[in-house]
Amino acid sequence: MVLTLGKSVAKLLWWNGLDKALSIFDYRGPMPEQLVQNLLTDLEELGSLAKVLGDNPLESFGADDSELSKKYYPSRFRYYQALLSFFVDITPLRNNRKIKALPTVNETIDHTPDEKWFFLNGIGTNEDMARVNAQMLNKIFKRPITPLHNPTNGFARDLIEVTKGRNFNTPTSIARSAKIHIKCELLKIAKKTANASEYEKKRHKVVVIAHSQGGIIISNVVKMLIHDPRCNSLLEHLEIYTFASAHDEYPSSLAKSQSTKVPFTEHFANDRDYVAEVGVLKNVNKTSGKVYEKSGPGHLLNYHYLKDFDQGKYEGLGIGSRLYSLRNGNR
Repeated sequence: MVLTLGKSVAKLLWWNGLDKALSIFDYRGPMPEQLVQNLLTDLEELGSLAKVLGDNPLESFGADDSELSKKYYPSRFRYYQALLSFFVDITPLRNNRKIKALPTVNETIDHTPDEKWFFLNGIGTNEDMARVNAQMLNKIFKRPITPLHNPTNGFARDLIEVTKGRNFNTPTSIARSAKIHIKCELLKIAKKTANASEYEKKRHKVVVIAHSQGGIIISNVVKMLIHDPRCNSLLEHLEIYTFASAHDEYPSSLAKSQSTKVPFTEHFANDRDYVAEVGVLKNVNKTSGKVYEKSGPGHLLNYHYLKDFDQGKYEGLGIGSRLYSLRNGNR
């Protein structure tokens, strides 16, 4: 009975959010054909929405390594606040439209001081949940992780931001502010390695791990960096890794050409994760970088992705993942 009620609530929230998004777009004028097509694509996969929390949704609320477990939050209040933030806008008067760098999470010894690792969160993730995600990444990779917090204004408004990012191919203020943080680190590398050997240059890099809506944001960021004359020559120092990316193309609106230089990228997706289904898995032919797919449901970064990633369940056949080889502080 609880599971059935949970499914009904999830679908109701989805439809209410969609209705709100559509009403806003109707108010601004006719919807582009591509927007209509993408909405239809999303609706085709709506049945998998019930699997966002996996085959057993209640399991993730008490499991080890799950961002839905209260053991990873500093207080009961902060825990419930994180859960509530996914569904509703708990700060309706605050219009968050910029990325904020949160304090770096570093609970291990750093063996790679010449690397900078960022984490870009997805939809419905408040600052506390983003820190829980960063703690798991720090545990796996033994690197300091700086969360670039993609602010949540509740499910409906986050959905509008996703739709805008996917369909209008226009960098949002969120994407522009994320670019500032990444560009700053790339320019630091350029300054540090100006007179360095090729070997030393290769040791310096910026790594961005993006989840869910973060995949759309980083797709737009990469597009902007490619067209930025101060950065396009530094993209060999940038690596992008996405989990459950919602993007419909990567990089966003990139004119394909032999001369286009795209940062090294890998993508990881569960084949019954709603967001991945309508995102990266639906658009493999428009995605630069290898896609590693695993059979199974679930959209939570820690519980449904990173736990299995750390166990090598995305490796499959063929050439192994570069990201997987970087576990435990390895280069």
